[in-house]
Amino acid sequence: MVVSALLFAFYAVCVKYASLEGIGSFEVLFYRSVFGLVLISLLLKHRKITIRTKHPLAHAVRAGIGTVACIAGIYAISKLNIGLAMTLNYTSPLFIGCFTIGAAWLAKRPVNWRLISTLVVGFIGVVVLLSPTIAPHEYAYAGVGLSAGFCTAIAVSYVKRLANYHEPELRILFYFVLIGAIAGLIGSLVQNGFTTPTWHAALFILGFSIFANAAQMCLTRAFSRGNVVLSGALQYTVILFSTLLGEIIFDEPATPSIILGMLMIVFAGIAASYFTRQEIIKNQQSRTAS
Repeated sequence: MVVSALLFAFYAVCVKYASLEGIGSFEVLFYRSVFGLVLISLLLKHRKITIRTKHPLAHAVRAGIGTVACIAGIYAISKLNIGLAMTLNYTSPLFIGCFTIGAAWLAKRPVNWRLISTLVVGFIGVVVLLSPTIAPHEYAYAGVGLSAGFCTAIAVSYVKRLANYHEPELRILFYFVLIGAIAGLIGSLVQNGFTTPTWHAALFILGFSIFANAAQMCLTRAFSRGNVVLSGALQYTVILFSTLLGEIIFDEPATPSIILGMLMIVFAGIAASYFTRQEIIKNQQSRTAS
């Protein structure tokens, strides 16, 4: 998981450099998705897994929402400091916690107040992170970054649903990168067409394509074979790596308020993941007992 986090941090650096070279967000989405499409197609063929599915709607929703999360994250990285953008992208556990509380309330089950307290700390951390550090015109970019976390939370719920349908991980990833490639192509053509990349830009395109897909593979392996709670906690090292790389490479400041906000979000994200998982296990045990 730490390797995945480091690769995602390098991915963010390459996306930032590519944006400075004039490569648009939809182009980034297209290139990384096409690279992933080729890689995953080869893996599917090697493991003899078909792309035929009995659940096309669930795949379409998961892939569509995941693509929105991806493009929002790319756009936030291109407009904000890397550490800040990655922190906002990783707020999905807070939103998943909100969904869990909402489901408990609708089902008239007892509400987990520890989870609620954790979420309050997390969203206060977002305010602390943003309030003194970004200019007024950057709040919209921060909103896009938060929307990436929100959409990721929804996409994760559909991944779990597809897993319950016994859909292979590679098939889930295949439809995700397929929709991403189509959306990236259409978005790029609708905007200003594809930018002719310089040699520098081409290197960054290759870099973020490799880093993104390698990181995703490491992430999937960590969650499928390792301890879920520990993996969820370790993935937050991406914020540390991104902040350090942003300061070293782009001279992006890490002020006390930024560090405090990040720490609050990291703490809340880890705790929310733990409490949410405990809530899910408790509900499953209750249904089994009844």
